[in-house]
Amino acid sequence: MWKWLKDTVIANVFHQDRNDIAQAIARFMDDIHERPEEVLQRLGCAG
Repeated sequence: MWKWLKDTVIANVFHQDRNDIAQAIARFMDDIHERPEEVLQRLGCAG
């Protein structure tokens, strides 16, 4: 999960401040909650 978050939210992205980073992380979390199948696949728990 950490690598996925880093690749999606942090890598090659300029954030104005901590609040901007926190909002980006919250959006990421909201997004993965809507796609549980993909989360399970990335964690190796689903085929």
